[in-house]
Amino acid sequence: MKDKLERIMKDKLMKDVVSFFFQNQSSVDSASGISAWVCSRRGNVQPVLDELVKLGVLEEDSIGSAKGYCYTRDMKIMNIIEDLMKNGKN
Repeated sequence: MKDKLERIMKDKLMKDVVSFFFQNQSSVDSASGISAWVCSRRGNVQPVLDELVKLGVLEEDSIGSAKGYCYTRDMKIMNIIEDLMKNGKN
């Protein structure tokens, strides 16, 4: 898992999205909202969100047709990301 997370952190947009949630761990936002936070088009951000959900870094919640994304509560993943953020291994 650490290897996968190290690889995705080399992609600027993925790193920006992960950094946003790392710094705002209680945030829940839509793809459009996250796009605004990371200053990128939604069409670029949506595949990143999908990949991060697949990897367990983000969780997706749907209310009707609206989807929201939040940071994982998996302590193993959280600790790896914290290590990567603090040690600059990206």
